[in-house]
Amino acid sequence: MTSARIDSEYRKVIDFPDLATVSKTVPSTSFHLLQEWEGYVILKGKEDFTVRLWDLTADSTYEEEEAVIPFSEITDDERKCMRLGSIFRWVIGYERSASGTKQRVSRIVFRDLPMVTEREIMEADQRAKRTSRLWAD
Repeated sequence: MTSARIDSEYRKVIDFPDLATVSKTVPSTSFHLLQEWEGYVILKGKEDFTVRLWDLTADSTYEEEEAVIPFSEITDDERKCMRLGSIFRWVIGYERSASGTKQRVSRIVFRDLPMVTEREIMEADQRAKRTSRLWAD
């Protein structure tokens, strides 16, 4: 029996979708955002880096959070390019494959933007300390 005839026989039993049509109508993956930050690097350690973050999900207009992120969260190429002041976007959400598999993902992408300067970092530090003292009094 030829492969064309076998294929024809199976098509009678199983209704195979036309793959050309399916690939046009079904997205390969989708992403549902849970949390998004923008931030910049303030310290690089041996195993991790410290960042200041703006909570974009909450429409924050200033940096209000600080986090320590392990280097395992980023690619080796991004790690090589990262400097103090490097700006990045961090998103956490659910990615769903075309087959329906749901997976929680965290992505950090460094942006090709001017870096935050050391002076700006020091000024932000001083502003944070002043604010902290106001709340302590």
